[in-house]
Amino acid sequence: MKTNRKWLLGLFTLMLSMVMIISGCGSNNNNGGSGEAANGEQSNNGSAEQTEKPAEPVTITYSQWGTAEELQRTQELLNKFMEAYPNITVKLEGKDWASYWDGLTANAAGGTLPDVFKTSYAFIEKYGELGIFKELDGLLADKGFELGNIDESLLGLHKYGGKQVSLPIDANVIVWYYDKAIFADPKKNPKGAPVPSLEPTWDEVLDIATKLTIDKNGKNPGEAGFDGDNIVQWGMSVSPGSTMDWFLEPELWSNGAKLMNDDGSLALNTPEAREVLDFFIDATKKQINTTPAQIEGLGGQVNLGITTGKVAMNPGGNWNTTNFKEAKVDYGMTYLPKFKENKTVVQPAGMAIANNTKHEEAAYTLLAWLAGPEGQTELAKQGYSIPANKAASDAYIATAGEANKIFLDAQQFGIISPFTVKKTDLVWTYGEQSLKNPLAGDGDVDAAIKDLESKLK
Repeated sequence: MKTNRKWLLGLFTLMLSMVMIISGCGSNNNNGGSGEAANGEQSNNGSAEQTEKPAEPVTITYSQWGTAEELQRTQELLNKFMEAYPNITVKLEGKDWASYWDGLTANAAGGTLPDVFKTSYAFIEKYGELGIFKELDGLLADKGFELGNIDESLLGLHKYGGKQVSLPIDANVIVWYYDKAIFADPKKNPKGAPVPSLEPTWDEVLDIATKLTIDKNGKNPGEAGFDGDNIVQWGMSVSPGSTMDWFLEPELWSNGAKLMNDDGSLALNTPEAREVLDFFIDATKKQINTTPAQIEGLGGQVNLGITTGKVAMNPGGNWNTTNFKEAKVDYGMTYLPKFKENKTVVQPAGMAIANNTKHEEAAYTLLAWLAGPEGQTELAKQGYSIPANKAASDAYIATAGEANKIFLDAQQFGIISPFTVKKTDLVWTYGEQSLKNPLAGDGDVDAAIKDLESKLK
């Protein structure tokens, strides 16, 4: 019996030694360069290049809103992704804006969300409350995604409850446009008003606009005999009561004010806010700025004023450059005029992962590619969208031209003012009805503010 025990003990020791040797060899192999990718480690540049590729083929769904042309451009991006990750097939689901959000709500209720889907900064809170987002902070940290290439002004708009739930992929931004032809034409600019500086103040812009607002007799506002009923050219066109979310709000921030308080109440009764409101009321009353009725007569879109040849300056988004080119307008750009500080609005769309996805690894790989250097560079090369990731800046400038660099630079001035349910009601339902005319000097501003306060309670 003792002999058998010694024999069994010796055999066990021999087998254990062999297992340890084999394990050691396997461990040494995984320490090589190829083992790093196999273990799913990722470089710190925010790329999906070294993300662990699924061993077995997997199919995931990606959903977004858009026109047929926009969906085609997205499919081109997805084709590039699938070339890099042949084990992942991505099926694109596209809808128009309205039906997209209705569908997402229905998907959330039925537990049939797409694995990855496009998000809007304006609806993060609404859909965050439905619990559809997978929190990304842990995944991004574990995979080494470099968030430093994306401005906090963009990231902050895609957080819910302090957690990153979506990654920005593009960055529409608001700037100030001017018609170069008006400034260069002595007949339209008899006073020789200079073009605005890159970082204009409102005092500077108001002086320029006064010189470029001309009646049929060639007189400017403030001059004796100026005929406000027969203006043939306006120095500027803004409508703060109709553009609360993309024009009025950053101007309020520029003066140390806000549109809404943190508790969701209206913030327009502070001295700093009233100074901004009074400025635009005064400019319109003095007929330096267009009234809402005059804007309608010029086509109805304040951001397209310079396409008429009758407006020297107006605010607008980067997407309006297409309108200006179609209208053959030789335009210039500056940052939004400021009261105290440079501020603007950045409107970033983003990408999110469904909280109930069954393919987390593949979904993250797509998300990281689209929001990382590779996907953002491909997006920039298409020339239609401004990439949110600065790693793609050179590709964007190479495609869009040096003049459009302002759209990238302006992102640093973006305000972080997430959309809440109350803010959505304010800017898209009640605000324009109450404030459009009073902020143009036609109506009681105090009564309008009180009316809004009651509607937002």
